[in-house]
Amino acid sequence: MKIEVIFLVNDKMEDYFFQKNVVVVDLLRATSTIITALANGAKSIIPTSSVEEAVKIAKNFEKSTFLLCGEKNTKIIEGFDLGNSPLDFTEDKVKDKKLILTTTNGTKIFSLLKHSLNVLIYSTLNLTAVKQKMTELSDEWLIICAGRNGFYDASDSIAAGFLISKFSKTKSRLELNDAGKTSLILYEKYKDDLNNFLKKSEHGKILIENGFEADIDFISKIDKFNINAEFVNNNIGLI
Repeated sequence: MKIEVIFLVNDKMEDYFFQKNVVVVDLLRATSTIITALANGAKSIIPTSSVEEAVKIAKNFEKSTFLLCGEKNTKIIEGFDLGNSPLDFTEDKVKDKKLILTTTNGTKIFSLLKHSLNVLIYSTLNLTAVKQKMTELSDEWLIICAGRNGFYDASDSIAAGFLISKFSKTKSRLELNDAGKTSLILYEKYKDDLNNFLKKSEHGKILIENGFEADIDFISKIDKFNINAEFVNNNIGLI
């Protein structure tokens, strides 16, 4: 298995992702929220790059069929139905609904992946399922870390490390770039205390300051869901 981890993404990288197999992780919190919503019965999710784009897309649907979801700097956007806390995406709210989602970091990445081959959505909440689907589909992958406001985010890096560790324990040869090796080192050091690591990270501290400590506790539940989701034709749905 060949895995390349990318810590920072910019809009010039779209060609780099052409016909590549990609795993997207924004552990705190977009991809964790996406996986939770789909596990709780959401029909599909449309990731958008901005509030304006989300509102524009929403005009194409009957109000009873969708929810506008998103956050800006951790807080729910005024006038939206839900924010970006996975705990809010309960079955009674999202079942059979299309979700239009915009977040500060994670959802912006998908605009660069329209011509990628396979695009899987990853959180530690569906760790083993993603590993199994990667093995099934290909032996070459990119793991894209969403980062935070254009900077490195340790929470995404350790999530990448958790995923890589699933392959390092197999007998097959594993080829990593430097970012992948760094993520694996981070995992090895903190693998037994993910919750505390996330709470002490810069991103985690910001979430706690804004009242979202419970989100971190929830996201730290490794393999809570046995599902896979993919991004195809501007939509994210279960495979």
